[in-house]
Amino acid sequence: MKKILVPTDFSEFAEKALQTAVNIAQKAKAEILLLNANEMAVAAMPIAEYYYYDKEKEQSYLQMVNDSLDRTLQKIASDMDLGDIKVSTLVESGLLVDVVEEVCHRENIDLVVMGTQGATGMKEMLVGSNTEKVVRNAPCPVLAVPNKVVYEFKNIVFPTTLRPEQEKAFKKLAQMQNVFDGKIHLLYLNNPAHLQGEDSVEERKNSLVADTGLQNTEIFISQQNVFDEENAILEFAREVKADLIVMATHQRKGLAHLFLGSITEDTINHSDIPVLAIPLKK
Repeated sequence: MKKILVPTDFSEFAEKALQTAVNIAQKAKAEILLLNANEMAVAAMPIAEYYYYDKEKEQSYLQMVNDSLDRTLQKIASDMDLGDIKVSTLVESGLLVDVVEEVCHRENIDLVVMGTQGATGMKEMLVGSNTEKVVRNAPCPVLAVPNKVVYEFKNIVFPTTLRPEQEKAFKKLAQMQNVFDGKIHLLYLNNPAHLQGEDSVEERKNSLVADTGLQNTEIFISQQNVFDEENAILEFAREVKADLIVMATHQRKGLAHLFLGSITEDTINHSDIPVLAIPLKK
């Protein structure tokens, strides 16, 4: 892990995410890129033939953003020992989700760290939070951080189907385990409609672990709440006193997302500990 991207809107949630990113960067010897997305230019796009674009107002906004970025860096430098960590800043015009995706590709970002407030009700069903949108589109893992700083990831929960398609997620998790040196609690929800024997589950787990280099793992096979995966995951995370939940995500969009939903996004919305979403497609 070499580069960490931290989008910020200068909120308390974003500040906690940045502090968490600094903790990760210290362990991984990574650099941090602090990003603000300027959505004013997008808001000024023409509606039919009539629109008004205030260039002076945008310049004023950009100056305010740059001043805020400078203050944020000064605060982080005074509050935390940055050591040799390189922290740089970037302001880009566009919608946050689009800007993050573009910067991830351009800067070869390994991890995005974002604060999250979650989403509820109709917003959760139809739109979702900015963090959810980034999870759906980012080409790299996204760490969603609730409103608290995280210093260690010693107990890590990873709900898994143990299917070959999840090998990428296992490999990414092994890389992060090298940084955090945490214990991996694999959670296998044993659906009664496709019930698997314990020996079969253990064999599949051992094969994936051996192929991906994951260490210090144990697997828990559950037949409870298998039709309510989100609550099963959150309950298990509480039981093992997890510091982190890792989710492999298919990044569904459009109608597929509307009708099939996303267990990863549901978990992010309702978890009080960080959730790391690892994309399977990219």
